[in-house]
Amino acid sequence: MRAASVALEDRFVSATGSALGRAAEWRVVQVFEGGDGVRYARLVNAADQSLTKTVATGALLDRNLFRQAG
Repeated sequence: MRAASVALEDRFVSATGSALGRAAEWRVVQVFEGGDGVRYARLVNAADQSLTKTVATGALLDRNLFRQAG
């Protein structure tokens, strides 16, 4: 991953892990600027594409919250 940026197809896992063992891997499918001026990434679960979430790109780059997968 490039310094201080989030791009399509980047993959992340939660820095805190999962109660069931291995943390879910999330893939970036869209990056956009919200109406509040904040950049967001739309994420899809790599194992189950029916699971999605939207996270501020700043949160994805915070190593206390997420780590780049792979």
